[in-house]
Amino acid sequence: MHKRIAILVAFAAVLAMSLPALAKPKKKVYDNSATDVFDAALRTARERHVVTYVNEKMLMLTFETGQSFLSEGFVANASVEAMADNKCTLIINVQNKKGISYGAGDRMADKFFSQVNDELAGEIKQKAAIKAEQGNIPVAPAKAIPNEPTMTVPSDLRGLVRLAASPQDAEVSVDDNFVGNAPVDLKLTPGKHTIKVTAAGYRSWSRDLSVLAGSEVHLSPTLEKQ
Repeated sequence: MHKRIAILVAFAAVLAMSLPALAKPKKKVYDNSATDVFDAALRTARERHVVTYVNEKMLMLTFETGQSFLSEGFVANASVEAMADNKCTLIINVQNKKGISYGAGDRMADKFFSQVNDELAGEIKQKAAIKAEQGNIPVAPAKAIPNEPTMTVPSDLRGLVRLAASPQDAEVSVDDNFVGNAPVDLKLTPGKHTIKVTAAGYRSWSRDLSVLAGSEVHLSPTLEKQ
């Protein structure tokens, strides 16, 4: 009788030792692409454990953990399976290096899932920060539009240009700004200005003119027909 009990106890011990190897893999579904989850899992394993095998094409990796109070460490196989709608499943199969883990393997797998979540969240925040930084590039201020030549200084400091042209009603511009039709009196700020006269069917006429304060100049250009 005692011999049978001893045999049963020994068998139970052997069975208990083999249970970790027969433990079912744990799975978790992520609302992310398979590649993103695999990259996050690989970063998590490399930062916290020892990675011993990586197959990026098959989205598989193996890593080993260190010893803890409840176990001698684990060997974990992780793989990612793609699903529809940009979802995937992370599968972890944990085996004890030796001894009994008392559920520590399951806790390690759950913790690994949580750490992968943190990696994915951190990556999303980083991408959002980069995008926001790119979106906040300062816009160059618009160039200030110079005032009209006749409005920059008081009237008594401007020079007067009296312009009569042939043909009459030809268009007159100063520094590429249209100012009216000939004949026209132009009150210009002191300095260099370009006066241009144009009319349909005629060649344009232009003159660079240095205007002095309080001066008066008369111009009477005659445009040539084209």
